[in-house]
Parts: sequence; structure tokens; C-alpha cells
Amino acid sequence: MLRLFVVVLSLLYSSANHAGDLRDHFSGVDSFSAEFTQQLFDADQTLLEKSRGILHIQRPDRFYLEYRQPYYQLYVADGKTLVFYDKDLEQVTLKPQKGLLENTPAMILSNPARLEKTYEIKPQGEQDGLSWYELIPRHHGGNFDRLSLAFDADKLRIMEMQDSFGQTTRLEFHNIRINPDLDPKLFRFTPPPGVDVIQQ
Repeated sequence: MLRLFVVVLSLLYSSANHAGDLRDHFSGVDSFSAEFTQQLFDADQTLLEKSRGILHIQRPDRFYLEYRQPYYQLYVADGKTLVFYDKDLEQVTLKPQKGLLENTPAMILSNPARLEKTYEIKPQGEQDGLSWYELIPRHHGGNFDRLSLAFDADKLRIMEMQDSFGQTTRLEFHNIRINPDLDPKLFRFTPPPGVDVIQQ
């Protein structure tokens, strides 16, 4: 699941209006919390994997991503360091955060001010009451060839990411809270006793 927010929850634009329209959905949002369902489909749209978890975002550049089912994994970023904790492996990996999230969906959520440096944005109109946007990376070499975002008013409801193999990762957000009061301690992680800590 690392690809979701590191190899995986900011966006260059085809015109100033398109970028502005998308930024409007994020305007006034300093923090974000939600539960999510994640599904992975192959190129034939066969479901390969399904997982659930919670997500907290504090702009800029801080997030907490916790997978709860079918296994427990945790990603925490405090603006300087990205922590990945795999409970089953009893292992914590620490990486410098700077530059690590470029061209990833994490940048979209944790620092949307960078939208105009990363993606070409193409509004796709409305479908089933949601406003859709397609995002094409400006630079090759990322982990996703295309991203799609769907909004219900100013709430992000769906994020889809398609890679070069045709696989699609789809996140649906539920119980969304805009601008919740998040404890700063949420974005500081202390490894549990006895786990292996790997510094990269």
C-alpha cells in the first residue's frame, strides 16, 4: 500500500480556469478526516484486493493514514519524516519526507497549493451528482498515469489512480469531517518497544 501515499492521498493544469476550479474545492480546508474503503482492480476491472482505514490530513504536508483491515499498517508524515509501521512484520521504516511525495496523490491532499506544478487538469463534468476531474501527470516516471477526483460540493468523495499496467486503485471516503481540530501529537510517531527501526 506504500504506492498509495508514497509510491502513493498536490495537482498542472490545462488552463488557469481549470486549475482554479479544482483549487476552489480545497479552499478554506486546513484539515481533513475521513474513513475510507480502498479497492484494487486489474486491467479487466477484476477486484484484486479490498482494504479499509482512516485518514487525517493537516496542511501543509502532514498526514496520518491507518489501514485497519484486512491487516494493520500505518503511515505518518510530520512534514520532515515519513514513518511506515508494519505491525505484522514488527518493523518501522523512517524516510526523509522532502521530495518523497512529489507526483503522488498524497501531495494532492496534504498540499494542494502545488497542483499547478504537477498535473494537467481536465474537468469531466458531473456524473451521479458528483463533479469529476481528470489529472494527467506533467512529468513521466511517476507511479500513476492518470488520477480522477470526484467531489460532492466541496467534499472529496472518490479518488481513482490508474498505473501503467492498467490497474486501478479506487478510494471512497466516508464520514468526512472538514477542518476538525486535530491533535499535533497525531503526526508524531513513537515506535512500539521491540520493533525493528530502519532509517533510510
